[in-house]
Amino acid sequence: MNIEDKKIAILSITKNGKQLGLKIKRKISTVHLYYIKKDAIKEEDNVIYVNEKLKEFVPRIFGEYDCIVFIMACGVVVRTIAPLIENKFIDPAILVSDEKGKNIISLLSGHMGGANEMTLHISDLLNSNPVITTATDVNNNSSLDMIAKNLNAHIYDFRNKVLKINSMLVNGEVVNLFIDGYYNIDTRGFNVCKKDEINKMDEVIVISNKKNLNLINNNILKVVPKDIVIGIGCRKNIDKEYVINSLSDFLHKQNIDINSIKEIGSIDIKKNEGALINLSEYLNVPFKTFTADEISKVEHLYEKSEWVKQNVGVHSVAEPVAHLLSNGNLIIKKHKYNGITFSVGRVNI
Repeated sequence: MNIEDKKIAILSITKNGKQLGLKIKRKISTVHLYYIKKDAIKEEDNVIYVNEKLKEFVPRIFGEYDCIVFIMACGVVVRTIAPLIENKFIDPAILVSDEKGKNIISLLSGHMGGANEMTLHISDLLNSNPVITTATDVNNNSSLDMIAKNLNAHIYDFRNKVLKINSMLVNGEVVNLFIDGYYNIDTRGFNVCKKDEINKMDEVIVISNKKNLNLINNNILKVVPKDIVIGIGCRKNIDKEYVINSLSDFLHKQNIDINSIKEIGSIDIKKNEGALINLSEYLNVPFKTFTADEISKVEHLYEKSEWVKQNVGVHSVAEPVAHLLSNGNLIIKKHKYNGITFSVGRVNI
């Protein structure tokens, strides 16, 4: 977990709680520390003083942070956040600490929200006792939702599948798992199997970015990691539907699952290209562009085109961009369609 990338709030209601919050803030400088007390006198510049009731303030910030750490009694926190809770997939991580920092409790969104990881991190900083109650963790197992989170993966009917698989894990049932390729994941509690064993199994989870798995077994739960990046070069004002159809054809021929796409990219003179912006929205992934200078540093590794050089300032676009998006891990060289070129990289996760 990259703590610095998380939006974290610490809420305190007593002076001792505020002092503990300051101690945490010295360790994690990006946190916002709130002291919630009516008529409180401002004493520190790095503390945000809130002159209103806790139950009035929390709803205003509940959806603004990835993690909220309450330094107060659990009962107060439960009563405060109860009306705000929606589900484990969108609620922020909620932690609770006593004002002495003896116990750090993962209260809400332990897996998907990252509360368990944050609890362990803060407990380590303060030399506190981490309190984690999620069943898979206390049974020393991994979980399907944590695997999906770490892979930024797509799972059809995600909620129901996670509940089913995690229930099987905590009840000691066999959960078969096949990993197609290399992914750095925690497989504790899963029965990791080989591909030639899959068709003999009743049910199996398959982690793969492939569209077609070529398996006879129909009882497969497919987990699709978002590890594919697409470098794109195209002519100006190319048709939007044509781009989508061309990419779909390309993915089909390369046996790439469309849900595995993490990002698309091109040269920066294409940043306002309507068809690429539309493709980004269609795929629901970021569209990143690179300058000619950035591309020129790696273009020597790939086939050059003088025509492309004359028109956009570099000898090649699709392959160098896929290279840059994947930190040099190009897996499919450029494929040309009429007016558009695709190349594929894979991000190691």
